[in-house]
Amino acid sequence: GPEVLSCTNNEIFKDIDKRVLFLCYPDEDVFENPNTNQDEEATAATTMSASCLEHFQGDTIIHAGELVGDTISMDQAPWGRSSGPEFQQRLSAEYHCILKAKLTNWLHVRDTISVWKRSQCCSIVFQGEEDDDDSDEEVEYKYIPQDEILPVNIAAPCAKHLL
Repeated sequence: GPEVLSCTNNEIFKDIDKRVLFLCYPDEDVFENPNTNQDEEATAATTMSASCLEHFQGDTIIHAGELVGDTISMDQAPWGRSSGPEFQQRLSAEYHCILKAKLTNWLHVRDTISVWKRSQCCSIVFQGEEDDDDSDEEVEYKYIPQDEILPVNIAAPCAKHLL
């Protein structure tokens, strides 16, 4: 079974960057509050999943539940029922999915298990006009190794012939 760690000093944080974060339905029944003032605590994590991601230092995250676009619930669209938008936006910005598999589901949900790896960043500098050094533009991109890129070509059975 899982190992429960306890200690009285910071020994528990040794090798924390080599650990995996597993989240299973971390924010079920947490919905966005339309009355929230966007200026208040804009940088503070508001859900358990977002807080976990904010503090996580490792490179691998495993998520079980629905993600953006997967849900069939109109009440929870488009984010799904298991993790909030703040978490999902940051997850897709800082990590890339290397595995996604369907789980056994009830009729009203479309849960998956997905594995995400922290993306490395690279900069591309677009050269501006020759006589204007300030017109160069540096843009950050994710670097995803070829063997970690998920296939793009997918189709429902009724449209498979179009691929």
